Amino acid sequence: MKKSYLNKTVCILLAVSVLSACAAGKTESAEKDAPAVIGLQRADTESVAEIKALSAESDALTLWSTYWDNDNDLVAMRELAGSYEDISLFAAYYKDGEIFVPEATTHSMNELRRKSLTSDKDIYLSIVNDNEKNGKTEHKSTELLWELIGSKENAEAHAKELVDLAVRNGYDGIEIDYEKIRKDIKLWEAFLVFEEKLLAEAKEEGIKVRILLETQTAMSELEGRFPEGPEYVIMCYNLYGGGTEPGPKADPDFLAEIYEKFKNLPNTSYALANGGYEWIGGEKNASQIKRADIERIRSEQEIVPVRDEQSKALYFNYKLKGKEHTIWYADEKTLSEWAKKLTELSGGKVKISYWRL
Repeated sequence: MKKSYLNKTVCILLAVSVLSACAAGKTESAEKDAPAVIGLQRADTESVAEIKALSAESDALTLWSTYWDNDNDLVAMRELAGSYEDISLFAAYYKDGEIFVPEATTHSMNELRRKSLTSDKDIYLSIVNDNEKNGKTEHKSTELLWELIGSKENAEAHAKELVDLAVRNGYDGIEIDYEKIRKDIKLWEAFLVFEEKLLAEAKEEGIKVRILLETQTAMSELEGRFPEGPEYVIMCYNLYGGGTEPGPKADPDFLAEIYEKFKNLPNTSYALANGGYEWIGGEKNASQIKRADIERIRSEQEIVPVRDEQSKALYFNYKLKGKEHTIWYADEKTLSEWAKKLTELSGGKVKISYWRL
C-alpha cells in the first residue's frame, strides 16, 4: 500500500511538473505575443476605453504622454498601437533659459523606438515655455519667449536649436506649445517670424511641426497670417476649471465657438482632454484630477455619477473631512460625443489629440 501510494504521488508530481512547464511555455509565448504587458502591468481600462472611442471618431489620433507618468504611458502605447497614429512626448522645457529634456522623456523615446509596435510611429518632442530659475518654475513664461524669439536673430537661432535637438535625438517632429501669448499682438508678430524660421529649418531636415493654439488666441487680428506647413492643434478644453465655478471641460456650444474661430486655419486638428477638475469647499481654485483617481474616489464613496445632458460630462459631489467636494470629468462617452460634435461642425472626421495618457 505504501509503495502504491508513493508511485501515485510521483505520478501526480510529474504530471503537475509537465503541466506547469507547458503553462510556463504558454505564458512565455503569450507574453511575447502580448505587446500590452510590461512586467505585470496593463493599460488601465479607462485609458483603453477612451482611446478606442476617440480612434473610432477621428480621422487620425495623436496621444500626449507626460514625462512624470511615462512608465504607465508606455504600457498603454504598446497595447493600443493600432488605435492611434502619432505620439507627442510632453515636454522639454527651460532651465535658466536653456532647453532641457527630462531623462524620462528620453527614456520614453528610446523605449518607443526599441519596440516594433511603436518604432514606426511619428514621435514629436513637445516644447513648452516653462522656465525653471533657482529651483522655482515660472509656467508659460512670456518673458522667456521674448528672450528666445524677441529679435529676428534670436528667432532664427532658436529655430535652428530646436530642429538640431530633434534631429540629434531621432524625433520625427517638433511640437511648439508656447502659451499665454493670447492677445499680445507684438509677441505674436515675433512668434510668426520664429514660425517661418522654424518651418524653413524643419523642411530642410525633414522634420514635421505642430503648433498648439489656445482658445484665447487673438485670431481676429491674426486671420490669414499663420503660414501653411505645420499642423495647428486647437485646445478644446478648460471651459470650466481653475478659477471658475464647477462645470465640464467642454460642451457643444464651446466646441462650436472654437471651430468657428479657427476654421480658416490650414491643417487643423483638435485637442480634447480626459480626466476632470475637483472643486473643494465652494472655492474656485480647482485642481486637475485623473480619471483613475476619480474612479477610485467614486468607488470608495459608493457614488453613482450624473451625466450632464448638454455637455455629456459626468459629475458628482461628496463630503470629506467636513468639506464639500465636486468633481466634473469626461469618460469615453463624453469624449466620443465631443468628437462627433467636431465631425458635425466640419462635415467630416477631424484629427484629434488626446490629452492625456
